[in-house]
Amino acid sequence: MTYKIIATILTDIAAATQGLDAAIALAGRMDAHLDIYVVTISHTETNNYYIGAEALMMAEQTRSAMAQREKLDRWLTDRMQGEVLSWAMQSATVQGPALTGYLARKLRFSDLVVLPRPYQDNPEAELLVEACLFAAERPVLMIPKGCTAPDAGGHVLMGWNDGAEALSAVRAAMPLLQEAQTADICIIDPPAHGAERSDPGGAMAQYLMRHGARPDVAVIAKTGPHVGEVLLERARDLGAQLIVSGAYGHSRLREAVFGGATRSLLEMADRPILMSR
Repeated sequence: MTYKIIATILTDIAAATQGLDAAIALAGRMDAHLDIYVVTISHTETNNYYIGAEALMMAEQTRSAMAQREKLDRWLTDRMQGEVLSWAMQSATVQGPALTGYLARKLRFSDLVVLPRPYQDNPEAELLVEACLFAAERPVLMIPKGCTAPDAGGHVLMGWNDGAEALSAVRAAMPLLQEAQTADICIIDPPAHGAERSDPGGAMAQYLMRHGARPDVAVIAKTGPHVGEVLLERARDLGAQLIVSGAYGHSRLREAVFGGATRSLLEMADRPILMSR
């Protein structure tokens, strides 16, 4: 099992390296087609200017965004020279409110979207990730600064809680799990009276084995304030190259206000994360 269509999104040259390089590496390794979406965003706010100024501001913002897009197009064409893989580029300049709808239409036929991890240098990254997860309903592989795509034959850590989001992430990550030397099923403080109380992670381990992966199950205690921090610490101890996790088991508002596994992983991960809903 491999990914056949991988996508990535470029909004800025300075923030393009991690996501683009990882997408190229994965597409080449898995003989997948790579779709590269060059998107520049006009953030002009309406209804905040005197009569007549709004149209002028919007026109100026659109011209600036289009010039930035043309610069990105040229940079990408040069960057892809010599790459031996199937790839295509699509370019667009969109108003901020239209971005989510645009990405939903374009990405829904992709198997995986590869992006830089949010909360780094790219102010658009968080918006892009949420549009992919919620509007396009596509799994996202996020690459922190200084990291590359996970290698075949490495160690993958899965956060497992028997939830729908976690199961979706495992299914989305199957090509990477099948490549891994070990797929570590990490269960943090399972409920004493849950459905899997007699064999935590047993059904998931069987599922992975039947798909050709090599699972290992670990039940550990929650030693930090958030599950995400515990997963990160476990990944460091194991030398895992990738963390697989369900995204936003709680509402996004609750995660933003009170924190949670998704928020802590997105803010602090020092290795690639694959998330899905």
